[in-house]
Amino acid sequence: MKVSASLLFVLLLATSCSTPRTAPVVRFTEQDQANIVVRYYTDDTSYVLKPAQKDGPFLSILKQDAVLDLAKRQPGRQLAVVILIHNPSQTEAARVQTKWRNLLTDAGYQRVVFLRAVGGMKVNGLPVEAGSDPLEAHGG
Repeated sequence: MKVSASLLFVLLLATSCSTPRTAPVVRFTEQDQANIVVRYYTDDTSYVLKPAQKDGPFLSILKQDAVLDLAKRQPGRQLAVVILIHNPSQTEAARVQTKWRNLLTDAGYQRVVFLRAVGGMKVNGLPVEAGSDPLEAHGG
């Protein structure tokens, strides 16, 4: 019994050492500081959560050009946030991020942070996908 308990302990120790460690998930906490928050679906379908663009009680569906026009009209341009809803591949996600980073940087934004959408319309607490400074994106 003592031998089997020792072998079990050694086995547990060996498997715990070989378990790959994953990087901690960085969560976004700067919704109040963001000058614009865009929930991106496609170039033809985005919602602007901040400043909220509504048609009555509902969020308006905006095309990319309308989102950029609104982004350019914001008095402050320190932080733009783009929430990515769905990308079929890493290549597509990288393409969308590069495009939006370039468009918003050209519009004068100092930082552009990309978040991964998780159910609901919340912004704070979403996982950070990429940003001009991911450590700043979560207040660290």
